[in-house]
Amino acid sequence: MKELKERGIIIPSKSTPNRAGNAENKGINADMLFDSEKAREIIESQTPMDDARVHRVRECLASKGIVLEQSVELDQYLISNGKEAITFSDGTMVMHTKVSASGFYEELIHYGQIRSGRVKHGDEGNRLMLEIEAQERLLKCQKAYKITEYEVGVLTENLNQYKLMLERLLGRR
Repeated sequence: MKELKERGIIIPSKSTPNRAGNAENKGINADMLFDSEKAREIIESQTPMDDARVHRVRECLASKGIVLEQSVELDQYLISNGKEAITFSDGTMVMHTKVSASGFYEELIHYGQIRSGRVKHGDEGNRLMLEIEAQERLLKCQKAYKITEYEVGVLTENLNQYKLMLERLLGRR
């Protein structure tokens, strides 16, 4: 948590409205798909990613200067914002301590989207297209990423919701 503050990322208190950090640190997942109760239900229903695997990837990321933060305090922040994980625009990743394989790899996908310059902050259509891309990639690679059947159901639900949201957005233009 201290390292996040040192990097200029502000994690609001539980009483702060549902916003991911401040404007400069807006993550790719800045808007809620789930409310906090649904997020809690999903996290409690899924299988957490193996700790040894998380540790190995964290070490690899750290060697490249990429910060991955996890703590009980951050778990509460994520749940209150309807999330399992978030990646900020500076590449800092915050993940629930019981992150699933799909949640973990989704943030790595978002990190790549941010690093490649494909994120257009404030463009809802862009955000939805990147979320759709991430969900489709996770579903395509579910065996390699060891994504559980339960997570596949959640990913499929998310994908359908994002597509519907994008269709509605494009219909308004």
